[in-house]
Amino acid sequence: MLKWGIIGAGSIAYVFCNGMRFTESGQILGVASLTQRRVDKLVDDFAIPRQYESYEALLADDEIDVVYIATLNPSHAEWVIKAAEAKKHILVEKPIGMNAGEAEAMIQAARDNDVFLMEAFMYRCHPQIARVAQLIQDGTIGQVHLIRATMGFHLDFNPNSRMFNHEMGGGGILDLGCYTASMARRMAGAADNKPFLNPTSVKASGTVGPTGVDQLGVATLQFENGIVAEIIATIECNVGSSVSIYGSAGTITITDPWLPSSPCRRAKEPLSPDTSIPPATILLQLGREEPSEILVSAQKDLFTLEAEMVANHIGDRQAPAMSWDDSLGNMRLLDAWRTQVGVVV
Repeated sequence: MLKWGIIGAGSIAYVFCNGMRFTESGQILGVASLTQRRVDKLVDDFAIPRQYESYEALLADDEIDVVYIATLNPSHAEWVIKAAEAKKHILVEKPIGMNAGEAEAMIQAARDNDVFLMEAFMYRCHPQIARVAQLIQDGTIGQVHLIRATMGFHLDFNPNSRMFNHEMGGGGILDLGCYTASMARRMAGAADNKPFLNPTSVKASGTVGPTGVDQLGVATLQFENGIVAEIIATIECNVGSSVSIYGSAGTITITDPWLPSSPCRRAKEPLSPDTSIPPATILLQLGREEPSEILVSAQKDLFTLEAEMVANHIGDRQAPAMSWDDSLGNMRLLDAWRTQVGVVV
């Protein structure tokens, strides 16, 4: 049983703690946050036995095996590096850092201290991703030509909000575009039977608001295997969440690409261990036929699968869901995307 420590107690930490209720691979031993009321809620709702007065105190606890870092984006690098130096294994929220330079420093810290490190792209841990990749590799939709991935919604402008604060990692590309970029790279790689591909060309445009954050970002990616991808991230308009892969013989559509099979994501209270886990749905359209549904069952919540991905690969120091090279390639793409849109990286 891995003993987990939680650094940061915001809404995503609550979701993760809920997911831990469904696993037998580990348990949450303690939590630390700068906001006491959030600590109190996690401790009370999930019967967490220890709380710490500081992040340093949590890292000093020899009984903690692995830490989940759920702080805001600008502090990821600091606490990943400190956790690695404390010989703790690490799951850190996405995006892994503010830029590729920070990602490189965190990966080097994990390597130097011989600890596990994974960027918490939970959707990569769901079996629907492997199923879509297999459909592509089997030639089900013929030769893949185009990938389109979107994520975005409208936010009223608020200069006091983190999402509109450049120094806090605001904007759509870091928070939302990290998903669309990682999906496009994953599926472009699947066409070559590889875990991912990095684009050979990035062309982007968009809008930057008065506080210096991107409010709309669109990028066109070219890959070495000829695949083109369009990725969209925005906080200006509701483009929804969708992923489609277009091939010469058909189309694959992932109806819920980022949060499949996750009652935990929307729960406001601890879920029962016997909570029903819905399957994910993939739509397959061949030629002019009507789309058919492919249901992909998951025995556990998406965030449980993420925790178990860590447990199952902790000895490898990296996980196939999101390797170090994959995280670094994604951050380099996000840097190029933001720079071309006009954001200072």
